[in-house]
Amino acid sequence: MADSPIPKEIADEAARRFADRDSGLLDDETELNAWLDADPRHAQAFAEMEVVWSDLGGVTVPPALRASLAPPRLPSTSVHPRRGLPRRWVPTALAASLALVVVVGAANDWPTRWQADAMTAPGEQRMIAMPDGSHILLNTRSAVAFDYAPGRRTVRLLKGEAAFTVAPDRRRPFTVEAGGGSTTALGTRFLVRTLDDGAQVSVTEHRVRVAVPAAQGRTAEVGEGQSIRYSRAQGFNSLETGKVADADAWTQGFLTFEDRPLSEVVAELGRYHSGYLQVIGEDVRARRVSGVFNIHDPVGAIAKLQASLGLRSTRLTDRLIFIYS
Repeated sequence: MADSPIPKEIADEAARRFADRDSGLLDDETELNAWLDADPRHAQAFAEMEVVWSDLGGVTVPPALRASLAPPRLPSTSVHPRRGLPRRWVPTALAASLALVVVVGAANDWPTRWQADAMTAPGEQRMIAMPDGSHILLNTRSAVAFDYAPGRRTVRLLKGEAAFTVAPDRRRPFTVEAGGGSTTALGTRFLVRTLDDGAQVSVTEHRVRVAVPAAQGRTAEVGEGQSIRYSRAQGFNSLETGKVADADAWTQGFLTFEDRPLSEVVAELGRYHSGYLQVIGEDVRARRVSGVFNIHDPVGAIAKLQASLGLRSTRLTDRLIFIYS
């Protein structure tokens, strides 16, 4: 069974004291040891901070983030912080640095924002009504740009995923460009998701035609109930059936997983969370998970995963959660 959550005031105090020791501001450990001995929860909270911090070496953290965790140097004329200035900023810096420098910086994604005609924030979904009667449901952390002209209807999926419901118009093909390839509607509804090296296309109604330069002129027709992935370098993967419902689940407000690694499940839930979720430890990351999760409550989903797998977590507010055994 997972441990009971540490009260926020104890977690904040543990973060402050840990930051003091880690940054060299701790002159004498006598007071720290007395605080640790005063309540078992104090020692637990401090130990969890040590676990998380020691494992951050295996976590990809931008240099700006690590720099932001160091306390600022005070001018020589300033009062020594231990005797004069309250240092409540330390736990705030610890939480805010990770939750804001990483998360907000990634969320802003200015290069994509400059190109996009529509863009969604973490956890946001947006329905876009196009002038031709087509509709685009844009999922979380996604962006699109439009190129409508007399002879074409082109949508560029810059990142993320979207569901397209296409209004028929034989004179103007409807094409979605994503991940180095293109998908042209031959019917009504399909989904496209960008991947690191390409994209995935899933069809829920009728058919689409997919083209990618690496396929050297070959195209793939994907029918209702089928999915296909392609990459810039390798071209097409094999057609798959039976997985379209999973690909479409987010449009209904949930995610489904069957025997997937915990790291993959948490990463997917993280797309809907305006914060930072991290699984620590290779053995923990490899744990297998099956289940259905509500995309509108990713923190609740993490709590359920933690309880069902008997894992622990350290939370610096709900925006920063580390999961480990």
